[in-house]
Amino acid sequence: MIGEKKNITLALGGGGARGFAHIGVLRVLEQENVPIGLIVGTSMGAIVGAVYSQLQNADAVEQKFRDLMASSIYKSSGLLYAGKKKLSEGWFDQLAEHIRERIVISVASRKQAAVSIERLYGAIDFLLENDFVENTKIPFAAVATDLIEGKEVILNKGSLRDAVAASAALPGFLPPIDIYSRKLIDGAATSPVPIRAARKLSKSGKVVAVDVSQKLAQDPKLETVIDIVLRGYMITAAKYHDQIIKEADVLIQPAVGEFHWSEFAKIDWLIEEGEFAAREKLDEIVKLSKLSLFF
Repeated sequence: MIGEKKNITLALGGGGARGFAHIGVLRVLEQENVPIGLIVGTSMGAIVGAVYSQLQNADAVEQKFRDLMASSIYKSSGLLYAGKKKLSEGWFDQLAEHIRERIVISVASRKQAAVSIERLYGAIDFLLENDFVENTKIPFAAVATDLIEGKEVILNKGSLRDAVAASAALPGFLPPIDIYSRKLIDGAATSPVPIRAARKLSKSGKVVAVDVSQKLAQDPKLETVIDIVLRGYMITAAKYHDQIIKEADVLIQPAVGEFHWSEFAKIDWLIEEGEFAAREKLDEIVKLSKLSLFF
């Protein structure tokens, strides 16, 4: 248990560029002096959460991402070419679209991923100081998925950069990350919003969750065998997600569903939606923070 009793615990979900909404949420909590005792993140939630856990300033976090997006590291990452084709439905759909549009079958059969791990680490090294998870100013943990055992893995010690990279390793797009003899991929496979991990680590057990996912599309493309099979997996993932988010003490859901996971250029709108959604739930968050004093 690493969260302070008097503080809330944040569970930041995955969603690619939609995760910029987390910055808006953090800004509101900072402006309102809501104490954060622990941040647990999945995928983009882990990236944003880790940067904030080091900097403790939402404006500085935003500037970090803006600087990254203006750099050659971002331009060579491959994200600029993952443009919006249709509304994605989470990481299953992201993977499906990438397979259809970016990966030639003959190449895919010989490689673990479309993008090298060096490109991911280039971005992470730019955003994060090289340190251990245990040393962050705000206690932090990332959630990844064990590719072999199919289990949630909580990373709250060791290299911060490695923990975040594992949590954000989108299968098919990026290769698995080897940590502690495990092959780890994107935490969204088991923890789209890491509420359960956050509750395990929090002393008070009081969790404010930020969900930046999208609902299951009602007009899916069902033209091929791959479309139909993947749709089945998407339904399962959506039902699992819907069950998990019910477990939050306070749930913040910014209205970012219309944005594709790769629309990083929409940072202004995404942050604003996070701010708006957080202010809508501010009374509940403050009440929860006060309540945690008695646990």
